[in-house]
Amino acid sequence: MLITTPSGGRSQSQIDQPEREPTSREVPEADPLNLICGEIAGSIRRAWGRGPVSASAHWAGPDILIVLLQDGHTSQEKALRAAGEVDLVRRGRRLLAEILEEDLKALVRRATGREVITVLSANRLEPDISAEVFLLRSESVRGPELPSASRHARARARETQEQARAVRAEAAQARRKLQTLRDPPGGASPD
Repeated sequence: MLITTPSGGRSQSQIDQPEREPTSREVPEADPLNLICGEIAGSIRRAWGRGPVSASAHWAGPDILIVLLQDGHTSQEKALRAAGEVDLVRRGRRLLAEILEEDLKALVRRATGREVITVLSANRLEPDISAEVFLLRSESVRGPELPSASRHARARARETQEQARAVRAEAAQARRKLQTLRDPPGGASPD
């Protein structure tokens, strides 16, 4: 799955691989977009019996998240489509979207930490692709704009790093002083 961050950075990950336990050397990804793709695919799989083969999440600006789900139709839906019952398949997919809407909003809220105002769902039968579009409450409503918040976070991180360096230097100085008290020069012990 291709993941695009709001700043345009990209990361690559697969959700269509068989599930397996991570090895001790692997660290689970904490990327919220990766989490969202997996959670949405899992929700659909649990509700419909089959989930998409692949999913990708993309930011379309700071407040819009688009999740594309590919190759998610069941064999029954494919048979209905082949028999000309396209409207029935579309109605079923709309019903599924309505049933899952609150769950999908909740998982996006958990992954992003932002309120989801609404979700829009769209399905295409050929090619087999669906889209979930999430409109999130603007960051500026509850805090600084994203670039400003990012600059503030970087400045705070630098500050914290400088404080950590100062604490390490003080600790090293204290260890040297303690060592000097334990082993004074000239072999004399302190009384």
